[in-house]
Amino acid sequence: MFPLPPLPPVAPLLSLLLRSALFALALLLAPAFLPAPAFALPAPPSDAAWAALPPHPRLFANPARFAALQAQTDEVTLQLRALLAHQAARKLDAKPINYPPTGFLMGPAREAQGRILACALTCRLTGDKAHLERARSELLILAAMPEWRPSHFLGVGEAALAAGVGYDWLYEELTPDERDRVVRAVVANAIRPCLETPDGPKSWVRADFNWTQVCHGGVTVAALAIAERETALARQVIERTVANFDRAGASYSPDGSHAEGPSYRSYGTSFHVILVDALRTALGTDCGLEEFPGFLKTDDFNNRMVGPTGEEYNYSDYHTENLHEPIMLWFARENRDRSLARDELADLARAHATISAAAPAAAPATPARPIVLSRHLALELLWWDPTLPAGVAAPARHWTAAGVLPLSAMRSAWDDPTASFLAIKGGTPTHSHAHMDVGSFILEADGVRWALDLGTESYGKMRAAKLDLWNYTQHSNRWTTSRVGPEGHNILRFDGAYQNVAGKADIRALPEAPDGTMGNVVELSPQWHTKARVTRTPDGLRLGQAGQSLALRIEVSPTVDAPLGLATAGAIVIEDVSAARATQDSANPGLSRIVITPPTAAHATARLRLTATPGPR
Repeated sequence: MFPLPPLPPVAPLLSLLLRSALFALALLLAPAFLPAPAFALPAPPSDAAWAALPPHPRLFANPARFAALQAQTDEVTLQLRALLAHQAARKLDAKPINYPPTGFLMGPAREAQGRILACALTCRLTGDKAHLERARSELLILAAMPEWRPSHFLGVGEAALAAGVGYDWLYEELTPDERDRVVRAVVANAIRPCLETPDGPKSWVRADFNWTQVCHGGVTVAALAIAERETALARQVIERTVANFDRAGASYSPDGSHAEGPSYRSYGTSFHVILVDALRTALGTDCGLEEFPGFLKTDDFNNRMVGPTGEEYNYSDYHTENLHEPIMLWFARENRDRSLARDELADLARAHATISAAAPAAAPATPARPIVLSRHLALELLWWDPTLPAGVAAPARHWTAAGVLPLSAMRSAWDDPTASFLAIKGGTPTHSHAHMDVGSFILEADGVRWALDLGTESYGKMRAAKLDLWNYTQHSNRWTTSRVGPEGHNILRFDGAYQNVAGKADIRALPEAPDGTMGNVVELSPQWHTKARVTRTPDGLRLGQAGQSLALRIEVSPTVDAPLGLATAGAIVIEDVSAARATQDSANPGLSRIVITPPTAAHATARLRLTATPGPR
């Protein structure tokens, strides 16, 4: 076993021995926050950029780009075009969108956005009038809405993106009256509400979470679309966006990790990319919004969070949508590295094989999962660059990220669905969409996820229980939800207390040993959630799942200097936590919780070591 360096007091040890790799981990409590990174602030577009505003279409592509796309015949382009044709054909046959008279507009606005983008691009590439009329119809129905519900501004961001792209791509086919109707809707329903939204501690205007990217990004696209008609308002919107984007951009620093989890990382980052690309194509500048330290590294984050089973590390408020990731082709283009998009390209190939009833050329590296085509598929086709170089064969097996959310992911191999994989997180419970899961981890081996995270709870259930969903203070009732609070995670707890929301746990990588051993000093846990069948053994526990097994050797010592010995049976409890515990909780069929409680005297330092070994022995 690779020896760990000396640790400070109060440092239980947890080591995981996994087939061809040894992952060594230790506990380190670190309540201090990292200082904010230094970087150059973005700058608004110049007068010269505004003076050179091109004609329509100008967002994401111009006539030359559309013509070049029609001539592209590489395999990925043909797959994307087939998928777009499939998506657009389904939009033609879809029922009218139901815009509710009250409440959130985000869902209907997203649907309208997907219809407009797919049908408008299909029309531009094929000249098909049916798709033109469907895109026009959806645009005008959206424009006729009396408001886009600024009380929940995410819906405004989504609707503004739909209206902006629709107006720009269909401009030549719209009558003067139709153009006027869209312009009036954009000004009244997006631009003025955006400018009237005050900044403040709880405002999205200058925050560090996805709302800042989605709301500013969507409204900026709409403002750029009508900029020759409402130049002063468009400039005001874009200058305000650029001036208030620093906190959202800094959240990726320095290594590209994301505090809100993979779901909201995908959502916010998609609109960050859309904002950058819209500014570039319309004004010839990204205003420095791409240059935040760590932003271009978040492509690697996306790949790192997917385990050998094909499932993501679903920390924080994670919603399983099985959407593919169009922005990965944009990141591959920006970094000139095709390998960054290998998982996305594999997903596209599988989706194409599904709609064409053709068998994939080769078996996927990870188990197949259903793919839902993104509403941004049309943009993905525009972002694809067939001239990209191949890039590196495989990234390093051990990745550690510092910053707002410290993370680490380790694996014994890439492209092996039976490889061992361990991902762990630090951070704080107080960030947007965070859980009380500081120090939580997941573990995979032999194609099985042995230690798991449950993702988020239904917001509807939490609202029905009258919980304060977005209150992250120490005694908020948000934490009474099992999946969100400490009960639903693999974490270290002291006397069952809540985690300290004022603290932040950092992660430090250990040097890799000559034998390939890798590790991190992190917050970890003796509380373990699993869907495996758990039985006791003389030296701990054995987990069985999907025809595989994992042995857990559990050792404790009452003081830091005492030798480790096997934990007593009484210190290990296996709990059935499959049933819902309260109104706000969902059931978790088949879920067990392993709780290890080593006795520790007050003010003393004890040790705990778990060695996890997959496979028969």
